[in-house]
Amino acid sequence: MAGGSIQYKAFTLLELLVAMTLMVVVATCLYSALYTGFRARRSALLAVEPTSLAINAIELLKQDIYGVLPPSGVLAGAFIGTDSIGVKGVDADSLEFYTTHIYADEDHPVGGLGKIELVLEEDTDYDEADYRLVRRVTTNLLPPRAVDPEEQVLCRNVTSLNLRYFDGESWLDEWDSTADANSLPLAVEIEIQIRQTRTNGTGESRERRLVQSFAIPCGVSAQEEQESGASGQGGSQ
Repeated sequence: MAGGSIQYKAFTLLELLVAMTLMVVVATCLYSALYTGFRARRSALLAVEPTSLAINAIELLKQDIYGVLPPSGVLAGAFIGTDSIGVKGVDADSLEFYTTHIYADEDHPVGGLGKIELVLEEDTDYDEADYRLVRRVTTNLLPPRAVDPEEQVLCRNVTSLNLRYFDGESWLDEWDSTADANSLPLAVEIEIQIRQTRTNGTGESRERRLVQSFAIPCGVSAQEEQESGASGQGGSQ
């Protein structure tokens, strides 16, 4: 090698430009793929969330009703289901009863007796004039002074709420235990309609209807109470 020249190998400017161009193309493809994936995930969550919240709300109310107290019991009151029509002409029923279900929020779990009020309110927090399903809980039934119930928004984008009550023979739109010998229905049916936004980018919406009925463990129909009362009178004679 003495007296010879040393040759160095290096990339030419053209090769560097080609490599940088390829890196930009690859990065653009990766970004497009990630953006499409995240957008699809976000759209799917927006479409599923209202229905998921409604299902959770029905499950919570199911547990509340499973623990319902007889209207004539100690620290208990009437079981009243009201059939109402909202300002938009849709079902906006309400329900009030007492239960032994455990109430809990994220910070303060509370157990024992409580009063539940289920109502449908206009949701003024959003542009779309839908309703929100609100659960009001009063845990102190013997307060020294009037207290406001704790409000919990169970779900939004609700378009209607319909409640029906089974008396052993037929489904009724209303129930008032004070006018029916302090009796409870045998079963309750909850029907919620939820507005869902389409994920095809058009911004259109459709409604989904969720219906579930479940028996009340201590529910006794008025006919059964009359029969039991008659048998009791017959036995005492």
